[in-house]
Amino acid sequence: MDEKRKGEILLAAKKIDLRKNFALRDIANVKRGAGNLVKEPEMVAIKATAEEILELAKSLLEEIFREQMEAIS
Repeated sequence: MDEKRKGEILLAAKKIDLRKNFALRDIANVKRGAGNLVKEPEMVAIKATAEEILELAKSLLEEIFREQMEAIS
């Protein structure tokens, strides 16, 4: 399996996880979570920044929220 396909699968799995487990009350903790996540060895190895993690989180959450809102319209 190539890296692109792995990324697609992991992204889909993360979106499912967020959709099922993320609540509006968690928004206040997103920034702190990104700061903690960037310290993990895997993130250090790829030189990920807190800003990149926040940008990705915001993008995923907006997409999930938009899909959920469309589902109830």
